[in-house]
Amino acid sequence: MHVAVPVQDEVEHLPACIDALRQQDGVSFVTWFCANQPEAWQHEPERRAVCEANQTCLHLLGDIHDLDLRILDRASGGRGWPPKRGGVGHARKELMDAISAAAGPDDLIVSLDADTVVPPGYLHSLVTAFARHPAACGLSARYYHPVTPDDDVTRAMLGYEIYMRYYALNLWRIRSPYAFTALGSAIALPVRVYRQLGGLTPRSSGEDFYFLQKLTKYGRVLHWSDAAVAPATRKSRRVPVGTGQAIVAACEGRHADRYPLYPAEFFDRVGRTTEAFPDLFRNPVATPLDDFLREKTNTDDPWQPLRENHKTLERFVNACHERLDGLRILQYLKAEYRQAPSDDRATLREWLGRYGSALPGSEAEATRWRSVLEERPPAELSTRELDAIRRMLFRMEDGYRKKDDLRV
Repeated sequence: MHVAVPVQDEVEHLPACIDALRQQDGVSFVTWFCANQPEAWQHEPERRAVCEANQTCLHLLGDIHDLDLRILDRASGGRGWPPKRGGVGHARKELMDAISAAAGPDDLIVSLDADTVVPPGYLHSLVTAFARHPAACGLSARYYHPVTPDDDVTRAMLGYEIYMRYYALNLWRIRSPYAFTALGSAIALPVRVYRQLGGLTPRSSGEDFYFLQKLTKYGRVLHWSDAAVAPATRKSRRVPVGTGQAIVAACEGRHADRYPLYPAEFFDRVGRTTEAFPDLFRNPVATPLDDFLREKTNTDDPWQPLRENHKTLERFVNACHERLDGLRILQYLKAEYRQAPSDDRATLREWLGRYGSALPGSEAEATRWRSVLEERPPAELSTRELDAIRRMLFRMEDGYRKKDDLRV
């Protein structure tokens, strides 16, 4: 097992991440760290603090002798990223490429972040998951952000996590293969799969989303691990997407515009489209997403080329899912929302009424929070109440994840 950890300006959080790795039991593993920054930052006064922080991280790592470590230095003078490279995507690729070159084909790559803490049994839970499903090509692990003493930051995190879980729950509900939450700190895969996929495509941000989408198109991605990662609840502007910048946006009053709760009907249209894939194999039929896909594919019939190129039903349906992938679904939801924006309070209240009782044991809780939202909008709920809604959605999502894990 090989744990890949990008590091940039993580003096505050890195010690906790290391301590959590020290507490892993039942498995042997190597941890690979990549301290990184663009080389140009060495000459930019406003970046001096980050450069110094990275050197502190390198010294901290160099003093560790009770863990099996490999340190990739992309932060010291002359070793930083060249122009047009850099960011967490390139750091993840550098780490995974190095692991792939050194590891065996059946070894596991575990993607983690330096600001993320994992419970003692986390690595063992990943080994167990792949042992249950040896043909699986990857795993998107469970996650749960901790609350903090800073009430504004905690509320911002809870709003973002509610958005993410609501989004994933709707994809689970319509049986989309892209029902995952992309967190770079919660991904694992066998080395042989990494090699077969040709590695990770580096991006300045969002590389975790595209990599999970790539894995999903390749084969089965698991979604259940007995232990969950705990990414940091904090502000961060280092990348344009993700928890850190979402918290910044919420604290600045921009959360609702960037991370709305899309109406359930939008997801239902996606679901009706995917349900029509077998019929589309035999004859052209209308789907709710035809106009959107015509525009995106610049063709009158977005399904006809797939009918021509895939002669069996299974291959055709798979090709349809590759066309209507996670990115296309998100683009559709955003396009529809721009045309018909909605109120998060009404959306969540309606969703709880229609679907919140779908999983055993959730009926009473869903009914209770639907009643609360009839009286008060989310902005007027206490932090404790928002956390309770988050925990409810977490349990609902766990229900789908467990059910998926039982699938042969």
